[in-house]
Amino acid sequence: MGVSLIRELRCLGNQEIVDVCTELLAEKGPKNLFLGERKKAQAFQNYWIKPLALYHTKLKEVILLDGDAVLLRDPAAIRAMSGYVRTGTTFFKDRVARMNKFLNKKTDDGKPYIRHLVDSFPYKKLGLEGPAPSEQLRNTFAYRGDTGHEMDSSMVLVDKTRAGKAMDVLKELIFATRFQLTFSWGDKEAFWLAFELAHQDYFFSPWGLSLLESVPNNDLKAHPESMCGSMAHFLPTENETDASELLYVNGKALLEPFPAGVEKTLKGKRSRMFNLNPTHLTPRYRHSDFDLSSAKSFECMDNLGSVPLPHYFFNRLLRRRFHYFAAETTAYGALDQCPEQLE
Repeated sequence: MGVSLIRELRCLGNQEIVDVCTELLAEKGPKNLFLGERKKAQAFQNYWIKPLALYHTKLKEVILLDGDAVLLRDPAAIRAMSGYVRTGTTFFKDRVARMNKFLNKKTDDGKPYIRHLVDSFPYKKLGLEGPAPSEQLRNTFAYRGDTGHEMDSSMVLVDKTRAGKAMDVLKELIFATRFQLTFSWGDKEAFWLAFELAHQDYFFSPWGLSLLESVPNNDLKAHPESMCGSMAHFLPTENETDASELLYVNGKALLEPFPAGVEKTLKGKRSRMFNLNPTHLTPRYRHSDFDLSSAKSFECMDNLGSVPLPHYFFNRLLRRRFHYFAAETTAYGALDQCPEQLE
């Protein structure tokens, strides 16, 4: 999966370094983030390896990608867009669904985790003043108590040279806070919270999460106004009049025949099964305009409509599948190609 992603990045014109961290435990002294504790290191053999990689890498302008991200253009293009230029960050929103978990779970005294975290974070330890929740935070669905998630971390862009103390806060969140407070499903909330708690400006795409049509779930015929497939994000332009452009799909179900493993896939929901030929997705909409009353399920974007996928999506998906199956079947010679007929 990861090899085919790197190959696709190259086909899209991205020639940047792909940083693979393998020597963290081999370092001695303060450079060893785990201080030789293998058990602590093993606590990062999951989603949390991603914020650890961001903290550890010597690269200055970082793009983090999930291995199953199906890219429709080089993500480095985002660095020229207004949100990134202004803040050195670009984050993407997760689905909005009512739940009393994670950011919205309550402490014993009834305070939501997000508010408890903001109030109790050890600011002085890191030389920060606080608490001082930003207007951006106060306007989120999570802070208002409407949802337990804010961020989808399948694509994250950060300029570390402009991060202030956000990287120190990130280290505190992933090495200490998460073991005391389960504020996030996996790593995803750690990125934007690091900037919020460090009082650094950060940018979220104004566009909400979209979903592809799930063909196994019979979305288009059974409920064409509600898509239930893979998560998708549009180019994070801030201009309402700019044409909507699909940036990427977080699409393991588009690539892997058994996305959750054989047993779980066969016993799981149809919307999680291999999605051979989707043709539609949820149209672009402003995240801040999302109507919570429209949310009927966690799995689907209910009653938001559907529009045809752009023509270039099918070419990109076909090429990604070409490289994915080349890697899976050890036909490594095919990885040297960026087939022109797929353009």
